[in-house]
Amino acid sequence: MTREVSDRVAHLSTLSPAETKAEWQQLFGEAAPQVPISMLRLSLAHHLQQERLGSLPPSALRMLEALMSDGEVSECEPEIHLKPGTRLLREWNGHVHAVMVTEEGFTYADRHYGSLSHIARDITKAHWSGPRFFGLRRPSLPPARKPQMQCREQEQNHGAA
Repeated sequence: MTREVSDRVAHLSTLSPAETKAEWQQLFGEAAPQVPISMLRLSLAHHLQQERLGSLPPSALRMLEALMSDGEVSECEPEIHLKPGTRLLREWNGHVHAVMVTEEGFTYADRHYGSLSHIARDITKAHWSGPRFFGLRRPSLPPARKPQMQCREQEQNHGAA
């Protein structure tokens, strides 16, 4: 954090409640919300840091937008879709492990699994993200036109209203 931002953030802790609310009014052009002064100071500090250092990544902004809309996080990232018959290979500790994608899930070592993470755990004896273990990546979303891009599910809900 730059010295200027650090000084401005530190200055916020010296403001009285009335001065903190006035600072909010000046920055956002509206009355401060009815929350504890400590929360206002944290929000102001975040705003100052964000102005100078940039915002959160788009994926985090989408998740926050989903949380603010209805309190529940819906799937904001595109899902990984594997077609039945796809074979996944992964070398681990000198052994090649082959997984077959089926209609019902996955087959590995003549056993059926509902998730790649369970297979990765059986192979490594440690907790792994199955898609990460097998080198799968989610398809990227197109860039957002504005910072708060909504999830597909929310867009569909708004369209139905």
